[in-house]
Amino acid sequence: MKIKKTLLIVCSMLSMFSLTACGASDASGLTLKEILMKALINTLLGMGTVFIVLILISLIISCFTLISKLQNRSEAKKKAAVEEVKPAVVETIPDEAEEYVDDNELIAVIAAAIAAAEGTSVDGFRVRSIKRSKNNAWKRA
Repeated sequence: MKIKKTLLIVCSMLSMFSLTACGASDASGLTLKEILMKALINTLLGMGTVFIVLILISLIISCFTLISKLQNRSEAKKKAAVEEVKPAVVETIPDEAEEYVDDNELIAVIAAAIAAAEGTSVDGFRVRSIKRSKNNAWKRA
């Protein structure tokens, strides 16, 4: 009997806020079963709301990867359009006195790459200077 009274007091204290949310402002006329049922309903509604919001948040976060993929596609299309518009310009230089850098191997590789891209021989041009590009595409590769 003592346990039943303490249980009733604890349940009424725990469900006081949930009973007012359901519309019952006076808990004295309710039985223990009704109090526990209303508390259970309020608990399930609260937990259900929390889990639904968490699921929505996780869906929104998973959409961020789709957004980044779409942005990368549009950037790739823009870069392809810019590359098609700007043809590669190779400057041919007649034999004249120029400053040479000690990076002979690097110059030879660059000259060979340009000659292979143009389909010509290396004899018709020289590499005057080598400058580091601000847009380094190799870091993204």
